[in-house]
Amino acid sequence: MCLRMDHNSAIKNNVLYIDGGRESYVRNNTGGSFQGNISLGYNNWLIMINMTESWDWKTNISESYIDKTKNPKTGDKPPVVVRGAFYQGSSTDDNIYLYGGTTSYQNTSFFEFVPPSPSKYSLWSYDTKNNTWDQFDISDASPNRPCSGSFAEAPELGLAFFLNGGIDSGSSKEVQPIGSDAKIWLKGMIVIDTHKRTARNLSTDALLGGNPRSRGKMIYVPGIGKKGILVALGGSYKPASDSSNTVIGTLLSMRFIDVFDVASLDDGPDGTWYTQQTSGDFPDPRVEPCLVVASAPDNSSHNIYMYGGRNLQTTFDQIYVLSIPSFTWSKVHDGFQPRYGMTCHLVGNRQLLSVGGFSTFNLSTSCDWEDKGVHIFDMSQLSWGSLYNAYAENYTVPVQVVRQIGGSPSGSATMTAPISGFTSPPFAQLFGQSNSTNSTKLPIPAKSSTPPSPSPSSRVSKGAIAGAVIGSIAGLSMIAGALTFLFRRNQRPRSHISAYEISAPVAAPAYEVAGSDIKPPVELEHGQATYVELPVEQAVEIRGTELVRSEDMKKDVLIDGPVEAGGTGLATLEDIKKDVPDI
Repeated sequence: MCLRMDHNSAIKNNVLYIDGGRESYVRNNTGGSFQGNISLGYNNWLIMINMTESWDWKTNISESYIDKTKNPKTGDKPPVVVRGAFYQGSSTDDNIYLYGGTTSYQNTSFFEFVPPSPSKYSLWSYDTKNNTWDQFDISDASPNRPCSGSFAEAPELGLAFFLNGGIDSGSSKEVQPIGSDAKIWLKGMIVIDTHKRTARNLSTDALLGGNPRSRGKMIYVPGIGKKGILVALGGSYKPASDSSNTVIGTLLSMRFIDVFDVASLDDGPDGTWYTQQTSGDFPDPRVEPCLVVASAPDNSSHNIYMYGGRNLQTTFDQIYVLSIPSFTWSKVHDGFQPRYGMTCHLVGNRQLLSVGGFSTFNLSTSCDWEDKGVHIFDMSQLSWGSLYNAYAENYTVPVQVVRQIGGSPSGSATMTAPISGFTSPPFAQLFGQSNSTNSTKLPIPAKSSTPPSPSPSSRVSKGAIAGAVIGSIAGLSMIAGALTFLFRRNQRPRSHISAYEISAPVAAPAYEVAGSDIKPPVELEHGQATYVELPVEQAVEIRGTELVRSEDMKKDVLIDGPVEAGGTGLATLEDIKKDVPDI
């Protein structure tokens, strides 16, 4: 294998299953150095990797390839799709479930290429014990086979979710007349009952902005409210009436996060969405990252790790943590090996397993240095490696996050609510709070034998220190000066911050057409960086080379209304068509 991306994956009974996706092949690939010509194609198999025992992907990982056989009931073969959803199902169910996805036209002459199938059967199951496939008609609730949506599942409830997304000429036979270039984005959230193999379609008009979204991410967080919550972040949006071949629309800001109360499914036809403002070190807007969540040992914080992703110009090698219930962002990794189009899973108590993905927009000139398509990130120690430890210690909150939310690695977070307050009293009640006012306690760094290094985003801690100074007996001039400092530093009209962040508007929308690296003639907002592949086992952060983002420079500026990012540049339609890859 040369590289793998846009696939579907799930973990069931300590086995990683990888289905579909785009792949490229060479005669030999060792750490990105390959021999032979690159052939573009697809993954026509169901791939299995054993997660019961530890392994090192550089030395002793093993993969099993299972042929995707026809459904014995209908004679139909399960589709080979990209950007669908794979669900593990409940613990009492032997099946995993494939929903949605689209057929890629990357190479129609590739071995066993199959055109799109009817959308009537957008839900398939694979019996992991009997090695058989089955299909289900849920067209009453899901008349289309959507792709590129945000998805998550609550396995203990037997529920799977697919938010928005879209359809194109690869979705099914029925939609091919819309044209090879058209991409229609869809409203609604499909909720699949994996026990009953039924579905319902919820309205998503209550989402911030009300427009359909694509290529964002969503994750289920248990233990909040009666049945847990869904957290949706990232991606882009465009009007549902826009059928152009826009791949990435207006990027969604990470300053506002949408949350769905799963228990509200029992209270009304569409459930309840909330929009919550965040704080901290905000990530740049992006599409196609991946998410995992890990909770502090005492459940005082639930930490969502967001890895990688891309926008129109840049791919990211970053990991941010969104801590709930304070809804605080912390940046915990910034490296030199960017990646997008991958999937991620929480494995071995505290490890993020990255599966597939790629670093550039050109799939035909280079191979993935992770030649087995997997990599491991320790979410407590914040380090990358090739070793998967099936017996790793339990998760603890990393120090960088503790500095933001208080407490210790074992929990006891002292920030128990957003700095801006919960968005509404009902939303606050999900977290056991009585109202939406700011009940945040100031974070107190954990005791350590070595003092933690200063963090530029630890504004609350500095406020606490200043508060202590003000509280002491001092001259009136010192009190006035301190109050003036605090007011100018912390005064921010949060309610006036734009809900959307348009990082790089262009004269025409982005298109997906066969081509090479995306290099639109844009003026980058904070300079250009050259990424190199370091010949070491783990990515190393070199101190003193971090670039100052313009966003960081804006943190202390009083903003009265929406901000239009500078340095956007304009790209011609021909340039975009030439440089953007096909689906």
